[in-house]
Amino acid sequence: MDKPRIIGCSGGPDSMALLDWMVTKGCSVVVAHVNYQKRESAFRDENLVRTYCQKKNIPCFVKYPQYSGGQNFQAWARQVRYDFFVELAQRFEAQGIYVAHQREDHLETYLFQKQRKMLCEHYGLKAVSAYRGIPVYRPLLDWSKKDCVDYCQRNKIEFGIDESNQSDQYARNRIRHHRIDGMSEKQKEELLREIEADNQEWKEKKNSAKIFLENWDQTISAISHWYWLEEYLYQKTGQRHGKKECLNLLEQIQTDCLIDLKDYEMESFQSKLWIVKKQAPVKVVLSQIEYGSYPGFTLSPVGKTIEGVSVSPADFPLTIRTVRQGDRIALRYGTKKLSRFFIDRKIPKVIRKNWLVMENASGRIIFVPQIGCDVQHFSAQPNLFMLQ
Repeated sequence: MDKPRIIGCSGGPDSMALLDWMVTKGCSVVVAHVNYQKRESAFRDENLVRTYCQKKNIPCFVKYPQYSGGQNFQAWARQVRYDFFVELAQRFEAQGIYVAHQREDHLETYLFQKQRKMLCEHYGLKAVSAYRGIPVYRPLLDWSKKDCVDYCQRNKIEFGIDESNQSDQYARNRIRHHRIDGMSEKQKEELLREIEADNQEWKEKKNSAKIFLENWDQTISAISHWYWLEEYLYQKTGQRHGKKECLNLLEQIQTDCLIDLKDYEMESFQSKLWIVKKQAPVKVVLSQIEYGSYPGFTLSPVGKTIEGVSVSPADFPLTIRTVRQGDRIALRYGTKKLSRFFIDRKIPKVIRKNWLVMENASGRIIFVPQIGCDVQHFSAQPNLFMLQ
């Protein structure tokens, strides 16, 4: 049995053309309409969609989200809309989500990206992408806005015009009104070729960066191009960074430094580069031995010698916590400051910050990962192994 397609339908000429085109092709569809209730014509468009679906006996679902402010409306609206599409796709086990972006939307997105000097996975709109693991299809990218309107008029499909699209309030509207609308067909074709060339160039740069990173040993001097650093940042953080920012970062990391990257920290340390996700301090208190996985570490009944420690009832409660300044551990050859250990082992600050220690009931540090246990808790047969 053919799995249904979720059709995002606003009631405008683009989405009504997409909906009718899919239905005419014999596709099984489920229609999703979002009414933000922000304009007088919103319920007119909802009724257009509902009426079409009723005539064709198509399931139609409408969502009425409430905007509470505090964030960009368009970004919020997009998230609400796509979350709704995903909800229906999962409910109906759909093969994917279909949206009615057309050629002018593609051009508009590209010009918006360029205006903001954005570095993107893809310039313009992709014919197939994904949202929360669900495929998103854009089958009308070769259609013009005029093609969509002509299709609806030729096939007597009613559609509504969103009057808010006539406003210059949003950057995308300004691009559409003052740049795209005044373009000739030849200029639009030239811009489409420019998008294709940009995507090909960026694809080649990303591929060269990925090849470089496969065998890179984190030596900063080996980074020959800004986009190599950009790909490393993307692989580590999941966020794209612009050329200007990457060039600035490349300049900074030529000497030892610590750089804040929002949810991450990047450190240039002794000619090597490190990126680590920021973590909340760890503090786990145990009243008895409890093997298992915890935030940032694992306790096990078996392990390597250096991972073992012998604890007795007098040691409880045990506290596993993030390292603090002044921490030290008593070893067979004397007391070792953890700060000295970090320096000797050339461990970067971004990694030191998340290092853990095991402390017993008397406040004594009895175990440190990669150092081992203190002199009083050493045994040939430890009963607890800790791995960070």
